[in-house]
Amino acid sequence: RGHFNLRHELGKPVMIITEYMENGSLDAFLRKNDGRFTVIQLVGMLRGIGSGMKYLSDMSYVHRDLAARNILVNSNLVCKVSDFGMSRVLEDDPEAAYTTRGGKIPIRWTAPEAIAYRKFTSASDVWSYGIVMWEVMSYGERPYWDMSNQDVSLPLGLPIPFLSLSLPLPSLFPLDVC
Repeated sequence: RGHFNLRHELGKPVMIITEYMENGSLDAFLRKNDGRFTVIQLVGMLRGIGSGMKYLSDMSYVHRDLAARNILVNSNLVCKVSDFGMSRVLEDDPEAAYTTRGGKIPIRWTAPEAIAYRKFTSASDVWSYGIVMWEVMSYGERPYWDMSNQDVSLPLGLPIPFLSLSLPLPSLFPLDVC
């Protein structure tokens, strides 16, 4: 039951037992193997992540913490979305959103509107997926590595949020995708 690209969880146990994902978290795996994969292999990883996230959205869930550190990789380079601690069920409505009043949010991966209004939707997960795409194509580099979380969120006061915060184009990124 569930989706091939999502880590499976059953019930509400005191401990979580999951399938073994030999290569651990995607960000660490990519950093360890910098430059060893073809663009096709990297896009295959992204396709699996996207497929898992589409399933979550179709099931009316919002993940809220999608990042390469929360994706696990097995020996066949299959990527599975994990860490559902921040995920929430949305109402059965295409315009549904989950609004939070407190708690930490992963600033570097979170959509501007979710930071500004603490309102999370499937669209804010799509923003996070875009950041994950950048992480994968840059072999696990941390987004906005040279900035503090506060500096990353400061441009929210601008008329066009994040206009000045474009991530640099990864060297492997196919230019025809841009």
